[in-house]
Amino acid sequence: MNLVSLTLRNFRCFREEITIPFDDLTAFIGENDVGKSTILEALEIFFNNSTVKLDSRDLSVSADDKLIEITCEFSELPILLVLDSQAETSLAGEYLLTENGTLRIRKAFNAGLVSPKEEVFVCADHPTSEQYSDLLELTNAKLKKRLMDLNIEDPSVQLNNNPSLRRAIWRSSENLQLANTVIPVTKEGVKHIWNKLREYLPRYALFQSDRASRDSDSEVQDPMKLAVETALAEPEVAKKLMEVSEAVRASSLELATRTHRTLASIDEI
Repeated sequence: MNLVSLTLRNFRCFREEITIPFDDLTAFIGENDVGKSTILEALEIFFNNSTVKLDSRDLSVSADDKLIEITCEFSELPILLVLDSQAETSLAGEYLLTENGTLRIRKAFNAGLVSPKEEVFVCADHPTSEQYSDLLELTNAKLKKRLMDLNIEDPSVQLNNNPSLRRAIWRSSENLQLANTVIPVTKEGVKHIWNKLREYLPRYALFQSDRASRDSDSEVQDPMKLAVETALAEPEVAKKLMEVSEAVRASSLELATRTHRTLASIDEI
């Protein structure tokens, strides 16, 4: 995935919603205390919340409410992915994309709490019509019941495949009433979506040149960690690792089988 924009609201100096576009190379130029570091630290909070952690003091002093929102928009999305039930699907097929075909993920923090907890949402052009808007929340059993309740007869549907069930139900509607919808993906029933999506997010590292480096800093301790994690996330690398894993497993089983046979022959003697 590629980051194409960052939207902030109620975060430090950015009270009103503001969107910052990103390209292959993006530079921020401005006077001191105008928000350049704030943008980079907002990205750190969104991706890691580690080097910089969000707390209640990050709420804009003139905010009308207590909700801090950090939203990232992505392009270059995976064509296929697994969201649930080990079945391949697509973000477009699950109506998790914007009108422009991008993925928008919003993290919201309640600054009214001493330790604000993040809530994650996908902002998408999603079905809003009754009986068709909540399919991502339904278990396999409930999806099959919905299929029956709507009297849908589709010979192509795979009953043990959640994406197949959702597609069949959505196809049966004459008007899904697609609209810009904020879909919570960290509550019970749908948090598996966020657990899968986060695996595809870009890696982000914040190097703070305006402070002294410490030996305990992660970027000092392990400068290759980010590069290794990124490499391991590549589909081709993951495929090769799986092949190695299967080869080791097969070899181990073959050795164990030969050992067992040898021990059995000794017992016979």
